[in-house]
Amino acid sequence: METKRNVAASLRMAEPAELAGDWEVAIGDRGCRVELSPERIESANAYRLGGGDCLGPALRTAAVGWRPAPDGIELVGADRLTLALFADAGDGGGTATLAGGAVATIRRHR
Repeated sequence: METKRNVAASLRMAEPAELAGDWEVAIGDRGCRVELSPERIESANAYRLGGGDCLGPALRTAAVGWRPAPDGIELVGADRLTLALFADAGDGGGTATLAGGAVATIRRHR
C-alpha cells in the first residue's frame, strides 16, 4: 500500500532571526526597500516592518509588521490581518498576489 506524504507537515517555518534584515519588494516596475526587524510588536502579533510606508498604496492599508509563515513571509496590518503572503519561490525570495491583482515579489537586498 502506498503512503501519501503530508505536504503541510513537511514545511519548516523559518525563525524570525533567519529572515531579519533588508529586503527589496517589487510591485510591477516599482520597488522599495523594507527592513524585517526581529523586534516583536505584540499588538499586531508580528515583528516590526521598517520602510513599509512605500507599500501602502499597493496594499490599500499600512503594513506595520511581518511574520514568518510555513510557506513564506506575511506582511500584516495593525489589526493583525495578513495583507500579503509572499509564498516561498524556492530561490530565497517570494511572490504574492495582492488584493487588486498586482503581483509583488520579495528578495533579500544584497
